[in-house]
Amino acid sequence: FVANIALLTNVLFLFGALVSFGEVLTLPGIAGIVLTLGMAVDANVIIYERIREELRGGKALRLAVSDGYKNAYSAIVDGNLTTIITGVVLAIFGSGPVQGFATTLVIGIITSLMTSIFITRLIFDWRLERNKNITFDNKYTRNFLQNTKVDFVGLRRKAYIFSITAMVIALGFIFVKGFSYGVDFTGGRTYVIRFDQEVTTAAARTALLKEFDGSVEVKQFGGGSQMKVTTKYLIEDNSEATDAVVDAKIYNALRGLFKNDLTLEEFTATTENPNGIVSSEKVGPTIADDIKRDAFIAVIIALIAIFVYIAARFRNWTWGTGGVVALMHDAIFVMGFFAIFSGLLPFSLDVDQSFIAAILTIIGYSINDTVIIFDRIREYRALYPKRDLKENINEALNSTLSRTVNTGGTTLVVLIAIALFGGEVIRGFSVALIVGVIIGTYSSIFIATPVVYDLYVRKMSKQKELKK
Repeated sequence: FVANIALLTNVLFLFGALVSFGEVLTLPGIAGIVLTLGMAVDANVIIYERIREELRGGKALRLAVSDGYKNAYSAIVDGNLTTIITGVVLAIFGSGPVQGFATTLVIGIITSLMTSIFITRLIFDWRLERNKNITFDNKYTRNFLQNTKVDFVGLRRKAYIFSITAMVIALGFIFVKGFSYGVDFTGGRTYVIRFDQEVTTAAARTALLKEFDGSVEVKQFGGGSQMKVTTKYLIEDNSEATDAVVDAKIYNALRGLFKNDLTLEEFTATTENPNGIVSSEKVGPTIADDIKRDAFIAVIIALIAIFVYIAARFRNWTWGTGGVVALMHDAIFVMGFFAIFSGLLPFSLDVDQSFIAAILTIIGYSINDTVIIFDRIREYRALYPKRDLKENINEALNSTLSRTVNTGGTTLVVLIAIALFGGEVIRGFSVALIVGVIIGTYSSIFIATPVVYDLYVRKMSKQKELKK
């Protein structure tokens, strides 16, 4: 309940800030809000898990709450600061949808830090001052994933084999099959057209190909009575007269597939008529090239910035390498998902603005998850300096397992809700995020951390050889 109060306050602050800056809310911007909510929930989960640890250690409730917040600050600040750095880099070097995502993300992270840390603490302190009891578990969750002894480091070779195999398959599909590029990247006109009866894509494609002489793409979009039509016909000509010509050609091609006759005016009236053109958009090829170039440059610079920050924060380049390798793993996995399943699922998996938003969201979520695990490993190394690194890593991963599952679960609830109720336009985006959150959680545990371990062991062995 307290976490929900913090989330609602966060959304209020975020929307207020967006209105103040005059920001336009786009699909990538919504992606930034989704990631913000996921990370805000994560901060609450970290705090609650820390308080539970203090309570299990025998501390009184008031002291457990105080120490729980203190011990959670490092992980929360590190995870969120890494994502803020990513957002700032994307805002500076990105353009269009990338900037929209980055702006919303940076504002959202700042407001979520304030609400997660201060708003919830005020509520708990208010209750404690009135001697109200606060419970952080129940009989079903009290021992959830406690005292686990999983040898995560020992499983790393199996994880490497799985990940390398998955990435080889993904890269194979990317280079052989390729992507289905949306209008954002190819340039063109895209229409969502609703019929008054069920129509097959084959019938619509045949009719449109005759009219456009091959330069057209047709996909089912939200049921058998709705199609997504993309054409590059006369895309270099941006005049309104050309728009009217393309509208008329689509009307002439598809008018025979309607049960009831529609006039051209009724067909193109997107707001007045329930059938015909529901929505349309146009992107010139020059704009598409700019988006691709700026998105690529922004992501590369963001990865470099993440590497530098993590390496500096944890005082060793191996930590930065582990984080970046995990991010590259996640990005390739999701790109492979788009390449493999494009055209096979009943919703769009085009490489467009939503694709950029999905990749950026997954990078932000995954690095946050990874840094929080790294932070616990660093803490264990300071507490138990005589233990070897493998034991400290396994203990840290097991101790954060409950937080990892809880955070992943709460984020997946949000994404599943968006996939089911968010409409056809963002269904592919939300499904991609679901895949990304799952694979990002996996990579934080089985890729990023084992890579750090292997690099550290290799580094120490080389130092011993040099001493000999």
